[in-house]
Amino acid sequence: MGDLSISVRQTKMMLDEYDQDQFKSLNYLIGECNYGGRVTDDKDRRYLLCVLSDFYRTNIFDDNYSLSASGTYKCPPGDPTFQEIIEYIGNMPLTQLPEVFGLNDNADITKDQQETNYFCETLLSTDSASAGGGGGGSKSVEEILDELAAEILSKVPQPFDRDRAMKKFPIRFDESMNTVLAQELIRFNSLTESVLSTLIGLRKAIKGLVLMSTELEEVGTALRNGKVPGGWAKRSYPSLKPLAGYISDFLARLTFIQSWLDKGQPAMFWMSGFFFVHAFMTGGMQNFARKKSIPVDTLNFEHVMMSGTEYSHAPEDGVYVYGLFCEAGRWDKLRGSLEESEPKILFSAMPVMWFNPKEQPPPNSLWKEEELDENGSPVGDGFYCCPLYNTSARRGVLATTGHSSNYVCPIVIPTQRPQSHWIKRGTALLMQLDD
Repeated sequence: MGDLSISVRQTKMMLDEYDQDQFKSLNYLIGECNYGGRVTDDKDRRYLLCVLSDFYRTNIFDDNYSLSASGTYKCPPGDPTFQEIIEYIGNMPLTQLPEVFGLNDNADITKDQQETNYFCETLLSTDSASAGGGGGGSKSVEEILDELAAEILSKVPQPFDRDRAMKKFPIRFDESMNTVLAQELIRFNSLTESVLSTLIGLRKAIKGLVLMSTELEEVGTALRNGKVPGGWAKRSYPSLKPLAGYISDFLARLTFIQSWLDKGQPAMFWMSGFFFVHAFMTGGMQNFARKKSIPVDTLNFEHVMMSGTEYSHAPEDGVYVYGLFCEAGRWDKLRGSLEESEPKILFSAMPVMWFNPKEQPPPNSLWKEEELDENGSPVGDGFYCCPLYNTSARRGVLATTGHSSNYVCPIVIPTQRPQSHWIKRGTALLMQLDD
């Protein structure tokens, strides 16, 4: 017996055998046990419980209660028969509107883009272009690859001099950011060396100076298709960018680290520029904990949206960060709150944030039943606990350190709307975009 059949039977039993409604119990049974037992991500489970709460509530018996903002989707009025229910469903729009899932209209654009990208990737995977030269003076595949590899090599700098950097930024008890910098140098040097060595080897193999190994052949195929080679991705930070965007982003990260080495610790940190951002956030907390002589495990960040765009001096406690993007929402500076996305604008830049360490419990990312006003509409808490991800994939692998390869942390954002609104929207912050 499947989850749907069990849920239907439980719903019928609860409605038939109890005088009072048992919607709260049904929400838990179905959302946490039947379906929720298969959901491992707490953000997905939060969404599941949020959607179920739209149906398992007393308002569902009201003929005027709408399941969507426009009122297109409602339950059949009165006490319909089975055949009347079937006819009512048949009169609904054939193509589901995004609002039926609680999504913004921009979700249609995202869906179309994903379908187009999948189609293009499928075409590339079936492409078997020959390595021979073309006629009419056109360049061969080998010549194109050699020029592309040479262009990338001309842009990528040599690995950082760690010994020199450690003399300038030694490991100190009162400055954990020096340790963060040392770890970042190791990771970026490993990726830089991989990029340089494979491109140099590819150019030699194209000229016949060395054997074209399987690894070099995979690099050449990836470059020809505009993708990031698998060997680079294994040593890289999470990224869904194509080759051109990846190289530009990689060079920007190297420039950020080089500026840190040349000019000293920045007043504002490009949060997206870190290889392992969890270490950076831990470093910010450790500095505060050692300064105040308090346990670091009692601290959590308070997230303050700043009004300015540039700050020349670091805050007394915590760190200023920038470079985040919001999907399915935008920050309204005038209102000082999270608001709806503009039409056809899929992503919007977030303001500079102050990550201020405080002795407080972590933000509650779990779903809790919302209070309703006299009209039956949910009442907001004044904030939205927004997940932050490295990429738009919103999925990752849990490492042995306990950190996800994609999910970073929850960010508490002020808003005038209830949390359920943004949960159904799928609103999240991203460290980087896919282009």
